Amino acid sequence: MEFSPLHYLLSRLEEEIEFQQKLATTYLTRVPRYSPETVSGVWETLRRLSGTLRLVSLVLEEFEMIEERELKEEALILSSQSLSLASIILPALERVSPVFFEGITAREKPLVEKIEDVLAEIESSLEKLELSSTRDIVRTLEEIAQYLDYSLKMGQKIVEKEL
Repeated sequence: MEFSPLHYLLSRLEEEIEFQQKLATTYLTRVPRYSPETVSGVWETLRRLSGTLRLVSLVLEEFEMIEERELKEEALILSSQSLSLASIILPALERVSPVFFEGITAREKPLVEKIEDVLAEIESSLEKLELSSTRDIVRTLEEIAQYLDYSLKMGQKIVEKEL
C-alpha cells in the first residue's frame, strides 16, 4: 500500500478524535468550575476545534482524488466522527466559556446546527461513497473554523480588559 498525504491527514484526524473524546468526557461528565484555568482550557479547546475543522476540510478536499474504496470510507467515517464530537463539545463548552456561540452563525444558521448539517451530508454519502457538494462542505467548514478563531480572539480581548 502506498503512503500518501491523505494517510497522514487521516492519522492526524484520528489523534484529534481521541482528543475530542477526552474533551467530551471532561465537559459532559465533570463540568469544570468557571476559573482562569478553565477559561485557558476553553481557549485551547477552541483552537484545537478550529484546527480539527480545518483538518476535516483538508481530508474532504482530497476525497475526490481517492480511488480506494476503503480509504474513501475511512475518510468519511473519521470526518463524521470528528464533526459529531464537535457538535457535542461546543454547547458543553459554552457553559464554562466567556463567549456565547449561539449568536454566531455560519450561512445564516447557528454554528452547531451548520456542523450538524455538514455531518448529515457526510453520513448520507457513506453508502455511495460520493459527496455531492465537496467544495461547499469544505468552504462551510473553513467558515466555521474562522468564526471559532474570531470568537477566540474576541473572547480573549474581553477577558484581558476585565483583568
